[in-house]
Amino acid sequence: MKSFWTMSALFAAICAVGCTETPAERQADAIRNNANQNADATRNAANNTADRVRNADGKTVIGTARTNEGERRADAIEDSGERKADAVEESGERKADAVEAGKPVIP
Repeated sequence: MKSFWTMSALFAAICAVGCTETPAERQADAIRNNANQNADATRNAANNTADRVRNADGKTVIGTARTNEGERRADAIEDSGERKADAVEESGERKADAVEAGKPVIP
C-alpha cells in the first residue's frame, strides 16, 4: 500500500511539473497552429486549382494533363502555392518565436 501511494505521489509530481506552460508559450502555439492551418488552406487551394487545370486539359490515366503545356501550368500553380504556404508558415514561426522571447509582435 505504501508503494502505491509513493507511485501516485510521484506520478502527480511528474504531471504537475511537465504540464506547466506559460501564457506566452500558449499564445505562440496558437500562432503556430493558425499559421499551419492557413498554410494548409493555401496548399489545398493551389492543388485544387492545379487539378482543375489538369481536368480542363484532360487527365491521363496516371492523373497528369494530356498536354505538356497543361501539366506545366498545373505544376507552376502547385509550386507557387507551396512557396506561399512555406512563407505563411515561416512568418507564423517568426511571430511565435518573438512571442516566446517576449518581444513585441506586429500582426
